[in-house]
Amino acid sequence: MTPDQIDAINTQKDPNSCYRPDDEQLYTITEWDGTDLLHNTKDGVVDYVRGELTTVLFKINKAQMEDDDEEAFEVAKEYLGHFSALQEEE
Repeated sequence: MTPDQIDAINTQKDPNSCYRPDDEQLYTITEWDGTDLLHNTKDGVVDYVRGELTTVLFKINKAQMEDDDEEAFEVAKEYLGHFSALQEEE
């Protein structure tokens, strides 16, 4: 493959590229603070959720290691309050 061909493939894979295939559904993720993350592919959504779960699990485990069950509960409660944060874009 030539460098131009490799660049073309990488450009199409880039979720922020305007040369992405048109038939790919994009999603908006609303973060906990209300910030919208626009133009996410399915892979981007999965990566975002993986990161969020890792962070939440870390916070819960840390609180439990410190025998702070109330803090662990508050982290879990805050996380559960954000399940309506994904919308399909038109």
